[in-house]
Amino acid sequence: MILSIKKIWKVWCYGDVYMVLAALAAQSVNISVGLCQGYSAVMLPKLAQDRPDYTDEQASWIASLGVISNPFGALLGGVLVDAVGRKITLQAIVIPNLIGWITIALSSTFIELCIGRLVTGFSIGMSTATYIYVAEVATPAARGVLAAVGPALVSFGIFLVYVLGSYLHWKTVASICAGISIITPILMQWVPESPYWLASRGRVKDAYQAMYWLRQNNNTAQKELDEFSKGNTETKDSILNKFRTIGRWSVIRPFIILVTFFLFQELSGIYIILYYAVDFFKGVGTSMNAYSASMIVGSLRVVMGVIGACLINHVRRKVLATVSGVLLGITMLIAATSDYFGGGPTLKLVCVLAHVSASMIGFLQLPWIMSGELYPQKIRGIMSGTTTCCAYILIFLNIKTYPELAGAIGQNGTLYMFACGAILGAVFCAIFLPETKGKSLSEITMGFESAKEDIQQQCDSNKSTATSVDSVKNSEAKLSV
Repeated sequence: MILSIKKIWKVWCYGDVYMVLAALAAQSVNISVGLCQGYSAVMLPKLAQDRPDYTDEQASWIASLGVISNPFGALLGGVLVDAVGRKITLQAIVIPNLIGWITIALSSTFIELCIGRLVTGFSIGMSTATYIYVAEVATPAARGVLAAVGPALVSFGIFLVYVLGSYLHWKTVASICAGISIITPILMQWVPESPYWLASRGRVKDAYQAMYWLRQNNNTAQKELDEFSKGNTETKDSILNKFRTIGRWSVIRPFIILVTFFLFQELSGIYIILYYAVDFFKGVGTSMNAYSASMIVGSLRVVMGVIGACLINHVRRKVLATVSGVLLGITMLIAATSDYFGGGPTLKLVCVLAHVSASMIGFLQLPWIMSGELYPQKIRGIMSGTTTCCAYILIFLNIKTYPELAGAIGQNGTLYMFACGAILGAVFCAIFLPETKGKSLSEITMGFESAKEDIQQQCDSNKSTATSVDSVKNSEAKLSV
C-alpha cells in the first residue's frame, strides 16, 4: 500500500500527472455506473412501501431492466469507439444517463419506471469504453492501477447511492444521479483523444500532439507512437478485413477466456449481493438493519477497491484472480454451513462482508480491465463491446432469475452455488488466464499471435513426423518384398 502511494507520488512529480488526469476524467463515468447498479437495492424496499400493489415479478423487472439494455449499450459503444473515437463516445454517455434518470424522477407508473431503468442501463453498457481509453493512454507500468480505479469508482457510486437512498426519497435520489452524470463530459472536454486511435485513423500529427500532452516528453511520445506504428502498418481497414481479423484464433481465444471468466464471475454471486443488497441481508437473517448493512458493504467496496488498485500494480493478474476466487468460494461455503455449526446470522454477515472484500481484489475488476487489453488495436472497440455485451447478458440472466432460484433452492442453496462457481472460476483462472501485468498492448496481442504460431508449428511438426514414419514404413515394406 505504502509502495503504491509512493509510486503515485512519483508519477505526479515526474510528468505523468497529465496521463493520470486523462485516465481519471474517463473513469469518472464509473461513478454513474455505480449509482445505476446500486439504485435498485435501495429503491425496491421503499417502492414496496409507496406502492404495495407491485408484485415480486414487477420488482424483479425493475431491478433487471437496469441490466437488460447493457448488452445493446456495450455493442453500440464498441462500434462508436472505433468509428468516432474514445473521447466522443465517453461524452455521449451523458445523453441516455440524463434521459433515464429524469424519467425515473418524474415517473408515476410502472411502465415509466421501467423505461427509465432501461435507458440508464443502456448508458452502463456504453461506459465500458473507459477501459479501452485508459489502456491506450496509460504506460504499461501505470495501466493496471489506473484501470483498477474504474471498479473503485463504481464502488464509490454504489456507496453513494446506498447512503442517499437511506435518507432520501427514491425520486430525489434519481434527480441527484442525473446531475452527477454531467461531470464526465465536462472533464473529458479538457483531455485529448486516444493517440493510438488517432494514429490508426491516419491522423499522425494529432496523434503526436495527444501523446505529447499525455507524456510531456518529445522522445517518449515519438518512441511510443513509432512502436505502435510498427505493429499497425495499415491506417484503415475495410469491414471485410475486420471480420477476417475477428475470425483469427488469436482473437477468438481471448474472447473465449474473457466470456468464461465473466460466467464464473456471475456464478460467484458478486452481482446478486450488489443488486439485491437490502433484500439479500433480510434473507440471510442478519440482526443488523438491512440498510445499515448495505452502507457497510458500499463503504467496504470503496476501501477494498483502493486496496485492489494498489495490489494490481504489484501482483500478477493470474495470482490475484485465483486467490480472489478461492476466497470467494471459502466465504460462501462457510456462510452456507454456518447454521449447522451454530454460527447464526452474525457469521453469515461476516462472510458476506469477506466475500465483498475478496471480490474487489481480482474477480470483480479483472475481466473488465482485461477486455480493454487483450484485443488488437484495429478491432479493440468492437471486440471489447462484444465481450462486455456477453457479460451483461450473463448479469441480466443472473439478476432476473435470482428471486425464483432463491425461492426454489433456498438461501443456503444459492450460497452453495456461489461457492462452487467461485472455486471453479479460480481453477479456470489459474490454468487459462493470460498474464498482462507490465506488458505493452502490442506485447499482449503479439503473445496471442505467438501462441497461434506455436500451435501451427507443433501441428506442422507432428505432420512432418507422421510423414517421416510413413516413409520409413513404405521403405521397409519395399525391402521386405
